[in-house]
Amino acid sequence: MKVLFVSPEVSPIVRTGGLGDVVGSLPIALQAMGIDVRILCPLHRQCKEMDVRFFRKKLGLELGAQTIPLRIGQTTLGKFDIPVYVVENDALFDRPGIYADEEGDYTDNSTRACVLSKSAVLLEKVTGWTPEVFHAHDWMAAPTAAYLNQLSFGKKVRKIGKSVLTIHNLEHQGVFSQLDFVLSGLPPEYSGIDGFEHQGSMNLLKGGIQHADKITTVSPTYASEVRTKAFGQGLEESLKYRGADLVGILNGIDQDSWNPQRDPALPSPIDPLDPSDGKKACKRSLLEEMKLPPGSRAPLFGVVSRLYRQKGLDLLLRILPSLMSNSKANFVILGSGDGKEEQAFRELARAYPSRIGVFIGFDDGLARRIFAGTDFFLMPSRFEPCGLAQQYAMRYGSLPIGRRTGGLADTIIHYSRSTKRANGFLFENANPSSFAKVVNRAIRLFQNPRKFASIQGNALQSPCSWESAAKQYADVYRWAMEIPSKEK
Repeated sequence: MKVLFVSPEVSPIVRTGGLGDVVGSLPIALQAMGIDVRILCPLHRQCKEMDVRFFRKKLGLELGAQTIPLRIGQTTLGKFDIPVYVVENDALFDRPGIYADEEGDYTDNSTRACVLSKSAVLLEKVTGWTPEVFHAHDWMAAPTAAYLNQLSFGKKVRKIGKSVLTIHNLEHQGVFSQLDFVLSGLPPEYSGIDGFEHQGSMNLLKGGIQHADKITTVSPTYASEVRTKAFGQGLEESLKYRGADLVGILNGIDQDSWNPQRDPALPSPIDPLDPSDGKKACKRSLLEEMKLPPGSRAPLFGVVSRLYRQKGLDLLLRILPSLMSNSKANFVILGSGDGKEEQAFRELARAYPSRIGVFIGFDDGLARRIFAGTDFFLMPSRFEPCGLAQQYAMRYGSLPIGRRTGGLADTIIHYSRSTKRANGFLFENANPSSFAKVVNRAIRLFQNPRKFASIQGNALQSPCSWESAAKQYADVYRWAMEIPSKEK
């Protein structure tokens, strides 16, 4: 089976978040199953220093009335020898950011998305390699399915391949003026309500949903949620319409990269079977790094997050003063985003300098030390398609506390007296009262070292590899290709 991933980002080559992590990890697990998987992404400015071999043949990609010159290059994904094809056009992709710069989103993002997507369909003309499945990721690659369908539109010929669209976060849809559709070069018949049109605009993700053979989201619960008005971001009717072709597959994490026994960012390794000494050393070091009293025996809560409404950290801001008065718990926060939230966390750190440590920005090493050094990890998200941070936290022995939504509901087993498999805490409603209640319950658990150690042991042993997800994706590919789910 030959599968092409189409994505605007792939870790560790170029990434902004979880999308890049998935596209950089899932192919490795698929390759281990014997699937010939390759990746296509733009040659962003961040990729310019890579060792890239360019194919001699060039492409003149026709979009509407314009012809866009492209070169296709090839590099590899780390040590795994997975081919990564890159689309070079400096005018479109040699820019400071993947999607935006300091002035905001690029105004020609619709063209950039169409160039990436159509390049996928034409890739075989340059490389000689023909995918059987085109696996597009999020809005910037979503038109791939439409360009694939265009090849057989109005003709009595079979498509050259099947398409799968993975929705990582429905909040990001690629919405542009309907006038931009003409620039896509797609048939006018694709522009209507059963194609790319949504509420008077061109919506790239909606077009992908309408045209893809199969659709996946990044957790089973999110696959159900997106078909409701509360979580569907306006596309719930399209997703309900395609419900028979929609499944949720939980993301895994790269267990080699996220290994607490061999992570060079940690001051001490953590043995999953005997974590006590390693966790204590990491906690003491983290308290020192965040300028909090290193000898504190109080529970330590951590946050590694973007600071904006989806993530629900405004709930933490509202309950922290009460927790400072009514508990001995300490908090370390790493994040950036909304300026008001950043300032509010800074002010709380100044008000409680021995209890709250804040780092505004992002630092991968510090993030890892927070996972390793904290007792509990906070994710009060209003919605969370999958979430990787709670899986990192469990892998490093920090009990996740999350809202019962999306991938948090699929990975966190809520602590109760009757549940022996619990690995964290869940709360139902996105309000300060519900959040404070579960945080206080975690504080009480910490006061029972034996029980806490048992739940921590469960967290450390929680399954989080890509192996299970890869098998499910392979089944989706076979489903799209209309062949049995298990080849004989």
